[in-house]
Amino acid sequence: MNDQERLDDLIIDGLQIYQRSDMFRFSFDAIALIHFCRFNGRHSYVDLGTGTGVMPLIGTSLGAGHITGIDINETIVGLAQRSVEHNNKQDVVTMLCGDYRHMSYRDVQDKHFDGVIVNPPFYDCESGAKPTSEERALALHDGHTSLKEVIKAVQAFIKCKGRLWMVYSASRLQYVLHELEALHFQVKRIRFVHGMMDKPAKLVLIEAMYQGQAGLVLEQPLIVYEKPNVYTKEVSSWYER
Repeated sequence: MNDQERLDDLIIDGLQIYQRSDMFRFSFDAIALIHFCRFNGRHSYVDLGTGTGVMPLIGTSLGAGHITGIDINETIVGLAQRSVEHNNKQDVVTMLCGDYRHMSYRDVQDKHFDGVIVNPPFYDCESGAKPTSEERALALHDGHTSLKEVIKAVQAFIKCKGRLWMVYSASRLQYVLHELEALHFQVKRIRFVHGMMDKPAKLVLIEAMYQGQAGLVLEQPLIVYEKPNVYTKEVSSWYER
């Protein structure tokens, strides 16, 4: 094991994950997103920009039949593959290294995926301070990969009437809704994420259907903390599996 590596407990389902302290690590965004998804044990899914592979690991414990994770960073994909093997998930999780913007379902399997998961860069590269780490900047800011590029990539993987699940900045909701509609995705569910009940939403969870019909459900907000450093019952329940 590299001296920068560590094996972290996910708590959920007894899962553990390899991460490196000198590279981008998963955050609560991914945990909230994967619990927002609705999986079918007969279906296959793909996680674009999977990073450490945390969402495929947890998603297959939440009922997904199979999840493929794709990431451009060879080192992180190597760590993710080791996490797959460490958790004995080889039959239900596949990790691939590549630039998903230039790939399609044909690079993975012989049919379109039933659903796509993506946690895209969602901070405007033209505003605000940028992370000092290049890897964090690529993961968080849209200067390297625009939202339109991400959604076009999703089209190359997803079946007609397939589901897209994503997390984005709540302050940019109007922008993401416009981009999704322009590329033939109908938003079906929206859930705002608040740090605490009396705080504005910072994140929004979105489910959209490719070439689907209109019909939006605005779900009850997700509140992360009932008081500082104390999770709400809902979030706590995620870690009790």
